[in-house]
Amino acid sequence: MGDALAARDNQSDCSTARCGLGNGTGLRHWCRSPGTQTARTMLRPLTALLVSLLLLGAAVLHAAEPTAYRTLAGEIEGARWTALVPGNWDGRLLLEAPDCRRAPAPLAAALDPTDLANAELLTAGWALATTSYRRHGPLLADGIEDLRALRDHLVEELGQPKLTLVEGTGMGGLIATLIAERHADEFHGCIAHDPQLDLRDPRSLRLRCDHQPRAALLFLTSPDTADPIQEYIGRARTAANAESIVPVLWFVPAEAATDKAMLHTEALAAMEEWARTRQPPAARPAPAPPAVEAEAGPTAVPVGGTDFPAAPAEKSENRATPPAATAQP
Repeated sequence: MGDALAARDNQSDCSTARCGLGNGTGLRHWCRSPGTQTARTMLRPLTALLVSLLLLGAAVLHAAEPTAYRTLAGEIEGARWTALVPGNWDGRLLLEAPDCRRAPAPLAAALDPTDLANAELLTAGWALATTSYRRHGPLLADGIEDLRALRDHLVEELGQPKLTLVEGTGMGGLIATLIAERHADEFHGCIAHDPQLDLRDPRSLRLRCDHQPRAALLFLTSPDTADPIQEYIGRARTAANAESIVPVLWFVPAEAATDKAMLHTEALAAMEEWARTRQPPAARPAPAPPAVEAEAGPTAVPVGGTDFPAAPAEKSENRATPPAATAQP
């Protein structure tokens, strides 16, 4: 009888066993057989792993939460503007110079805080701002004044920034270039993406590049705009003086243009270091074009120590036969 009870207690399958301390409750339990003890031992690391993954997921979700920011907006001289200022603003301000606006597109100053590049900058403590410009079409002089007025307004509202940069694409890149040439006392540096350097303002035809930037100027160029930018830098190097700064070119191949967020972060970090140390970043020049083999010309025949091209052979049928000489008495 005793042996039978011991055998029953040592059964490894507890699916029909009842807890001795909870008779009548109907609760199933793990029996204390060696087999189930092994199963419990194996489950312990799995449980610990699950808890770790849950904690890691909670940390990632917490890190991915958008940074708290406030939105400022208004209008200056007919130009609408928008600014995003994070709660952890550290004094760095980035102004965006938009490309040319064509009617009937609305004149709007839009900044998307969910954009990857913008979200990273807000998290890092940058304040962002942009303008709609005061009118459509190509404008350079008014575009410069709209950005200067926006900067002055933000200085009044937020305080003096420790670093102020301008960046733009197309017409905005040309505006950024002109700001670097003319307003280095208000802006620490400019980033010009594929600037449209040959654009003219119908209301200010005399406004052109002087190729002598006084503020740090970084060109980000694709294959389509590399030639005029390289020409600009060459003229800036020739005209360099004690007050001017030679711009830096970063060539952006087509396959690298897809990762705009990383390129944007690298460019801003380079500009910040340039403003702090007065040392320009290393250039990223465009690759040299492949060498073109010259076509083989006519074989040279040495005559008197000098090589001259061999004359082409004449066809016999086109050669006139000279008349026979007549003997003179």
